[in-house]
Amino acid sequence: MNIHSFFILKKSGACIYSRNFTDEIEYNVNLITPFFSAIFSFSDKVISRDLEVLEMGGLRFVFEIKDEFIFVLLSDSTVSILFVDTRLEKISDIFFKKFPDKKLIKDYQEIEDQEFNEMVDSIVEGEDEISKERALYKKIINLFKTLIIQNEIIGAAVLSTNGNIIYSSLPNDILLRSLKELEIRFMTGAVELPELFYRLGDGRKVFSKYVKIPWKLDNFLIVLLFEKNVPLGMAELQLQKVSKQTKNLI
Repeated sequence: MNIHSFFILKKSGACIYSRNFTDEIEYNVNLITPFFSAIFSFSDKVISRDLEVLEMGGLRFVFEIKDEFIFVLLSDSTVSILFVDTRLEKISDIFFKKFPDKKLIKDYQEIEDQEFNEMVDSIVEGEDEISKERALYKKIINLFKTLIIQNEIIGAAVLSTNGNIIYSSLPNDILLRSLKELEIRFMTGAVELPELFYRLGDGRKVFSKYVKIPWKLDNFLIVLLFEKNVPLGMAELQLQKVSKQTKNLI
């Protein structure tokens, strides 16, 4: 689950900034730019709507348009859309603060600024958030590692409500399903729905709970995976216990 690249384009079609975060995807910026121009022209003239997300071949382009600029992140389609959206929002904010005079940004010249590069890297990696809450996240990770050793819990995850994975020992398919659940909670306005439960085909049980911290803007979704022989009542009791322990850390 990687974010591969980031682009800033002007609505004229010129790419004024590009940055790669992995070497998994090879492309030519001079070919990417006409592609973006074509799909935005189609979106505007044919369906009269701004393009927000485009998926193809296991990859996802996410777009954010502000003023005369188009901000684009290219990621695996498995990366949380919530996480990508918040990355774009933060990067666009620092872009306008860093380059307040738009007249100085030329169509024919890409931005080269090491400080801006480092800020973009920090945001894409989630490091800007982790650094603010490093002590808290460390406590949460230690708590969940201990819980898995001592209880019937065989896997767990803690997700921030912007899609950041704070901790996970879940199998990848269950983690992806949990991230999708978080997205659906937001899309349906049910983000604060207290608890959800489902049973896997092999009988294992997955419980999730929204943990709200009154003084924090960024709350958590806790996901616990139990063996099939753990009674529902016991699993729910463990979920409540873990939720309380998490709140007591904060």
